Amino acid sequence: MNREELIELFEKYSDLINMGTSDDAPDNDWIDAAEKALLVRLPADYKWFLNNYGGGDICGEEIYSIYCLPFNEAVGGDIVYQNMIAKNNVESGKIVLSNTDFGEEFFFDTNDMEKVYISIGNNRQLYASDFLEYLQKRLLSYV
Repeated sequence: MNREELIELFEKYSDLINMGTSDDAPDNDWIDAAEKALLVRLPADYKWFLNNYGGGDICGEEIYSIYCLPFNEAVGGDIVYQNMIAKNNVESGKIVLSNTDFGEEFFFDTNDMEKVYISIGNNRQLYASDFLEYLQKRLLSYV
């Protein structure tokens, strides 16, 4: 899936998503600060998502973003807050993108920041080959 196809999918199922706009996007300084705090380079498609939507959710399932607040004050779905302050996921090699009410956790592996993995308890497996496929699969799981 490419970015244009994802935009079309978002438009087709707009009733299932709540995305921000580029007006909500963190600037490059915030993205750089997040990468520095997380000790990773975020994937280009994730940065594209941040630049175009700022953040959002699919059927209420928030995709962690950058809130443009000091990370220790951001709370909620700020990716740095969730992965460094609320729970030190980075220490276990994960950058969590979202959690579901069913106990699923979607994350990047810090050793392979392109793919998205899913874990339920101690069971961990590949979920998507990249961030765009992750968004597509999450959206289509509600259709």
